Amino acid sequence: MGRTRGGRRSGGNMVAVMSQDTKDRIAGLERQKIALEDQLELVGNNFVKMVEIEQEIFEIEDTLAKLTA
Repeated sequence: MGRTRGGRRSGGNMVAVMSQDTKDRIAGLERQKIALEDQLELVGNNFVKMVEIEQEIFEIEDTLAKLTA
């Protein structure tokens, strides 16, 4: 019921699954971004670590922009 050959769901159901997967991925990325922003506040004067964290945040923001476009 609601399945096609190979055990895959029909197209209409697949869209709903992909949409939920995307929402879950976005939520996970948002959590990672918040955690990195918290770390950034605690880094202090460690410039190298600050740059690394800022780069990770940039990559997350870029991925989020692509997922929500």
